[in-house]
Amino acid sequence: MKRNLFIAVVVLLLGGGGFLLYYFSDQQVIIRRCHGVAAALAKKGAESPVVLALKMKEVKDFLAPACEVVVPEREYREVLDSGLAIRYLIMYRSRRADLQVTFAEILVEIPSKGRAEVSALVQVTGNRNRPDFFAETHRLAFSLIKQEKVWLLHRVILPDALVRS
Repeated sequence: MKRNLFIAVVVLLLGGGGFLLYYFSDQQVIIRRCHGVAAALAKKGAESPVVLALKMKEVKDFLAPACEVVVPEREYREVLDSGLAIRYLIMYRSRRADLQVTFAEILVEIPSKGRAEVSALVQVTGNRNRPDFFAETHRLAFSLIKQEKVWLLHRVILPDALVRS
């Protein structure tokens, strides 16, 4: 009986330890962070300035102080400070009655310690029940760096269709 109990406890500890290692792995932390940012970008109707500020805080906390933005179709490449990137996102959201952003697929590669390359399929839907309704799917690629134990967006490659809409 004691032996069975000991084996059960060991298996439970190993299983729990394995789950914690998986849950707090860099890949899973990045995936959860991306989903959190997508939720923060979502918009349902008019928002008060306080709600907008709280949502954009999560996005700003994900951006590195200087983030390189690349739009290959336009041959555009510029390093933006996080404040300017947030202003662009606020303007993008303000043109929509509602907005839903979801990641359908996130592939994370960690080529070296403190660096990550992410490829994500993002679905953007907006202005439901309106004549200007849109639903788009885009492939994004971005690079993250780990600073002070936090993953920050350092470089993003955006398709032209997402920037001009």
